[in-house]
Amino acid sequence: MIKTAALPLTRQLLARMLALCLLGSPAAQATSPQETLTAELAKWVALQNEVPIDKVIIAPLDSRVSVQPCASQYSFDYPFVNRESVRARCLKPAWQLYVKVGFAQVNQAPAANAKPSNQSGQVAAQSTSPTPPTPSTPAPPESRMVLVAASNLTVGQLLQPEMFKLEKMDADKINRSFLFEATGLEGQELVRPLRAGEPIRNVDMRQAIMVKRGELVQLTVGKAGEFQISVRLEAMQDGRLGEQIKLRNNESGRILGGVVTGKGFVKGS
Repeated sequence: MIKTAALPLTRQLLARMLALCLLGSPAAQATSPQETLTAELAKWVALQNEVPIDKVIIAPLDSRVSVQPCASQYSFDYPFVNRESVRARCLKPAWQLYVKVGFAQVNQAPAANAKPSNQSGQVAAQSTSPTPPTPSTPAPPESRMVLVAASNLTVGQLLQPEMFKLEKMDADKINRSFLFEATGLEGQELVRPLRAGEPIRNVDMRQAIMVKRGELVQLTVGKAGEFQISVRLEAMQDGRLGEQIKLRNNESGRILGGVVTGKGFVKGS
């Protein structure tokens, strides 16, 4: 029989044992936002390309990129035709990232219609003689609509969909680096000049720096139509679209954070 004086000590011991069990359980170990994003992205890429999820390779993010927790579902899409990059988007809070993806090599099974071979390894000859090909008129080269510059564009110019148009081009002149739609141009800048009518390729652009260190940017906090406030603060670092950066209030010296949403614009949490 447990004495009355020993009851508080017994309860303390039971509480400590329960806390240790909870801390040691897998449910108590939080998953980082980057791990959650990587897992969801791998499942999406595997489904889009009909490959096993263990064959999907997600390239590590730049060490300067900090993945924020996403309160909504992720949205993924291929912004470029080569499918080497995936754009990951979050609505709450609003941000986006570009992630490099690839696939591990899958062993190919022998073709079902392969010709039988004899013991010496040579392909067995067919008993029937081949049918001579019938002469035919060469088919005209196929064509496809590609994205071209609507006017002359310069290096470093921030890209907008209205700067481009679709024009027909012979398929034999097109490679995987060409773009076929204007989706994904927002937040990109040119790394070389383009002449009017010249096709744009994914190697001709890169993510633009929307906010430069030392410049004054507009930080907006709140929701439109409800309570919203905007202030001008100094950027403490460069920032691209969707990146988290630090800002300083020069009057109070207070340091704040926000996500880059456009040229000179940052949204606070």
